[in-house]
Amino acid sequence: MLERPSTRVTELGPRAQRTVARIIQATREVFLTRGYAGTTVDEIANIADVSRASFYTYFPTKREVLLAVGDLAATESLAAIDTLVTLGTTRHGMREWVADYFELLDVHGSFAFAWTQAAHEDEEIRLAGMRRHLHICQRLGDVLTRTAGKATGQPELLGVVISSVLERSWSYSQLYGERIARADLIDQVAATLWAVARQRSADGRPPLELGEQRLAVSNASGEGARIAAAEGERSLGDQ
Repeated sequence: MLERPSTRVTELGPRAQRTVARIIQATREVFLTRGYAGTTVDEIANIADVSRASFYTYFPTKREVLLAVGDLAATESLAAIDTLVTLGTTRHGMREWVADYFELLDVHGSFAFAWTQAAHEDEEIRLAGMRRHLHICQRLGDVLTRTAGKATGQPELLGVVISSVLERSWSYSQLYGERIARADLIDQVAATLWAVARQRSADGRPPLELGEQRLAVSNASGEGARIAAAEGERSLGDQ
């Protein structure tokens, strides 16, 4: 099992933590332009202004620094998603949240693409990153629908879709900046998330309100209990 790098970092002194922070920042910069496979330890150390020896003091391999970058990205992504609970209840707030999330991706977006590349080459990275990413997606799907006072039965699946929309839209805002205004793209993404949170189900009915969902679960449980009791009575009668 891969050890979480952030756990070790918190045990370091202030000076060492500053060095680690520089290495992580440098790693993000190189990942953004070269990807995981094209990034070397020498490049990271040079941009971070540390020696190779210093790099290896904190990160034994390039894989370890990738995991450290991912740990930080996950922590800040979850914190950002939690703000959607209140911001996402109005159209203006949803737009503000998407703009904030784009700014978060300005910092951490390189990790998503570096991880995807690394995951094809390293099964341990794929599994560790998948667990973390799906946890984030589940939170995102759950929180998004709750902004409309509703709930989804598949928050993880919805979160994967919304995460993809956010990350790819952010990526294209970087690539197509001379043709597509970032502000306009944010408007469209916010409108999409607003609509998705309030979409109707495949059978044409709107998603259950949270109160209705709890009542439905309660009713289903009660019906299940009655069925079980009836089965038990029949079983006794057969004996």
